Amino acid sequence: MIDRNDIMVKQFVAGIWEGINPFLGFSYSTSLPIDGCAAYIKGKISVPASKTKTENGTKIEVEFQNPINSGEKYVYELQLLLNQSCIEKIGNLNVFEWPKENLTEIVFLQNAGKIFFSSALAKIIFDAKEKTRNIIPGTFAKSLVSHASKSSGIRIEWGTAPTYRINFHYQLINLGSNNAKNIDFSSYIPPTTKFQNVINPAVSQSKLVKDDDSNSILKVNIIDIPAGKTEYISFHVDVMPKGNLGVMLPNFGKWTEYEVITKEGSLGEKMLNPSTYWPLFDSDIQDLITALKNNSINASTFIKLAFEFVNRKIKYEINGFRDNAANALRLRSGDCSEISDLFVSILRGGGIPARIVHGWTINPDNLLLNGKGHAWCEFYSPSAKTWRQCDPTWGFLTGVSCQHICRQREGLNLEQNTFFWSYRGETELEVKETISYQIF
Repeated sequence: MIDRNDIMVKQFVAGIWEGINPFLGFSYSTSLPIDGCAAYIKGKISVPASKTKTENGTKIEVEFQNPINSGEKYVYELQLLLNQSCIEKIGNLNVFEWPKENLTEIVFLQNAGKIFFSSALAKIIFDAKEKTRNIIPGTFAKSLVSHASKSSGIRIEWGTAPTYRINFHYQLINLGSNNAKNIDFSSYIPPTTKFQNVINPAVSQSKLVKDDDSNSILKVNIIDIPAGKTEYISFHVDVMPKGNLGVMLPNFGKWTEYEVITKEGSLGEKMLNPSTYWPLFDSDIQDLITALKNNSINASTFIKLAFEFVNRKIKYEINGFRDNAANALRLRSGDCSEISDLFVSILRGGGIPARIVHGWTINPDNLLLNGKGHAWCEFYSPSAKTWRQCDPTWGFLTGVSCQHICRQREGLNLEQNTFFWSYRGETELEVKETISYQIF
């Protein structure tokens, strides 16, 4: 049960005691930090409960006032108040990761704030009587499970989503002895997507255009930069993450629907093309696609299995360059770019339109922008009639967290630069980019 800042954990247990000796009480250990605990027998009679810190967390001891004998029914409830240290803050947004313990329902009280993101494969129901919003397991599931089996737990975000102001600063340095004329400078800036809203910048002598992947490109024209001089371009873009509450269940579409949207000559067919980093017809990638399809009952299962494979089988190792997906598969290692490229390769090779997302992630510990950037993915969902983002490196299948900021997508326009320029004149023009951010 989640309040504005507090988290109360309730454990309900019922059964028939089959032991020979009387049932006198129980102990419960958790890795979560606990501020307080209480226990109730038959749902209302308070019984003594105490907590002790251990190397791995907290141990709770509960003592029944009256022993439960063999063959008798018992019902008890354990309540734990979590310490605030388990909640990370990003602005006014709360971030909490539930460890791998059985979790059957998450209840957001009326004043908890808006639910923003959950990494549980689940659905949300509104209890009008209690005025709560509850995250409950999806169909045929008894407890909440994370997007990826490798995940350490279930991530939950609630409160007020942050607004990130991304500050772009460029130096256009004329290193030559002649003037640079009619300079056309272009920079990819964060676009509005299903998972983020964007307020575009106001820059003089500029225009905003869209490319084939629905990316936003800010174009600035400069008439002249004299020899040895530097021109400065500065602007900011406000990005507001939107969370994933509308896309929590992995129902992406049917094979027949994918066949329709990727028929010959369609835009969807172009989203199945190979590239330098997506060698779709490599024999190892083709064998993997065949194996995954043979174990899939539908298109959604195929996407989920492909996601699980790259998340579990490709060891995360920073390599400092972008290798192609076939090498990542053979080496069983790579960083976010190789993991994402392999996922896109499997999906494209299997008939699912997919593309790479390039952007940044925010570090919640020090609120710094990941300057080297991050890569994740989008694939098209016919059932939702839209692109769905996922991050196979972080283990998020149905949407991305508040820490993800998309700058550009790579699907039809391949191997893009994040900024580029052209000019006239016999000189050398160097451009330097600096990016920072603020949070509101």
